[in-house]
Amino acid sequence: MVFIFKLLDDFIRDNLECGTSGSNYFNKLQRVTSNVFPHLVPWLLKLLKWNGFGHTSQRPMQGQLALFCPACPQPGVNCNPSEDELTDWKYTCTLVMDGNFKAEHMHEKRPEDQVWLMDGLGYMATQPKYKEYLGVTHHPQEKSTCYNHCAVNQANTSRGKLEATGIGSTACARHGCFVPHLLVDFQKGERQVNMDYSFANAIKHKMGKINRVISFYDMNCNYVKNLHARTCDSPFIEIPQDMDITTGIGIWHVHGHRAECFARHAPLFIPGAGWVDGEIIETLWSILNIVSRSTWGMSFPHRQELLNCQMNDANFMKMVRMTQSLVRKLRAARISSASSAATFNDLDTSVPKDQRVKWEAEEHWVQGVRMTDPLRMDIYDVQAEKGLQQCYKLYSSQANVIEAPSVKAMEIELLKSKHLLGNHATELQRLAVAQRVDQLSSKISAFLSEASVYLGDDHAEEMPSDESDLDDNSQDGDIPDDLAGP
Repeated sequence: MVFIFKLLDDFIRDNLECGTSGSNYFNKLQRVTSNVFPHLVPWLLKLLKWNGFGHTSQRPMQGQLALFCPACPQPGVNCNPSEDELTDWKYTCTLVMDGNFKAEHMHEKRPEDQVWLMDGLGYMATQPKYKEYLGVTHHPQEKSTCYNHCAVNQANTSRGKLEATGIGSTACARHGCFVPHLLVDFQKGERQVNMDYSFANAIKHKMGKINRVISFYDMNCNYVKNLHARTCDSPFIEIPQDMDITTGIGIWHVHGHRAECFARHAPLFIPGAGWVDGEIIETLWSILNIVSRSTWGMSFPHRQELLNCQMNDANFMKMVRMTQSLVRKLRAARISSASSAATFNDLDTSVPKDQRVKWEAEEHWVQGVRMTDPLRMDIYDVQAEKGLQQCYKLYSSQANVIEAPSVKAMEIELLKSKHLLGNHATELQRLAVAQRVDQLSSKISAFLSEASVYLGDDHAEEMPSDESDLDDNSQDGDIPDDLAGP
């Protein structure tokens, strides 16, 4: 950006007389240039230049003034795979969808006064086309077959004072960059009809001939069931029937579903997904939530351009830091890969060959039918149950170590009670002490019976083996004779 000397002299005078900083003076220039949209004065020109429209009469198309992820595979942009290479897992488009209910918007008093500068050119969908799609698309009341999720309930709740109850969007699941031209408004809540529009636009953005998609969504166990049935007859959106779409649920949200959803939808069970959590879009909402409150009463074009500006800046900051981020992740992955490979080899060699071949065949078959018959993924629940049992065993061993001092504390409390009662205790008091002695004896017996599990048989042989040993010895937690009763 170039400034003439007259302007620089004016800035010096403002700085000397009024103490105006360079940032405040620049904001003043923005308001002088356009008092209605001051924040867009340099930004819109910058977007045109960044995307090759700065010195041409050609008009940008949908989403062409928005930056996208430089690392996600985009044929013709950052890779040129052959037809055979497109089936490789590294050319998979990995997406994550979500809704945000902080970005609400009030009804406008004078919608006829709206002035649009870049409708549909950034991250938000073109409004006339989106509203036409909503007007002709059937959207029945949704019911969750999983747990009673708030997002599904809100989808059936009307809020008349709001034009938009929130927003929904899609981002790349690996690097957390918003995908252009698919930010949509919610009218009632996070309905499937809204997210269908966002998802259908996401799988068209610079995909080329890539035909494999992994999509994460908080409610994929319900959302994906009738996806093709909902979109097959729509004149506005299209989801190819032959596209290989694998759906999952983020690793944090999946634990809020039924237990069987873990094996069916967790990213850990999706080949080619890599080490992703499917929750990265939640971190992007935290940035937008800072400005979302200020957009409630804005005109719709102003709100759209402000959200576009914020999302474009988020993608830009990820773009300039992408190299350092990928290098850091690569180093961590190499270390983790070596450790995981060693652990896996130890486990793999302990399994008989015929059993290994059988498991591999079952896994290959199940992964092939997981989208048409997700119940087949329940074969992984056997391993999950064993894992839970091992965790419980580990927890129990730790609890057993803690149990010893608690038994000793009970013994000390009994000794104090016995001393305070003296020789003039009533029958009820003596009975209460006897009951506590029985409880302590049961705890000691249980502790000793589990010793072989946690200490080994060699150590267990050193422990007292029956009640007679306990009666003869008052050391190391045994019941002393003076607690046995008067």
